[in-house]
Amino acid sequence: MAGDQADEAASEALCPTLRSQRTGEESFIDRGSGCAQLSGGRPRAEADRV
Repeated sequence: MAGDQADEAASEALCPTLRSQRTGEESFIDRGSGCAQLSGGRPRAEADRV
């Protein structure tokens, strides 16, 4: 990547690998490592799943 340009070929090559690693249990929003502490133990909100 040079400056603000994405490496499109590398992105296209990586997409199938990332898709194959998905379980369907991932949250739509990553609230970060402090979410559980701030929410009383819940690592994510129910609305974060699609």
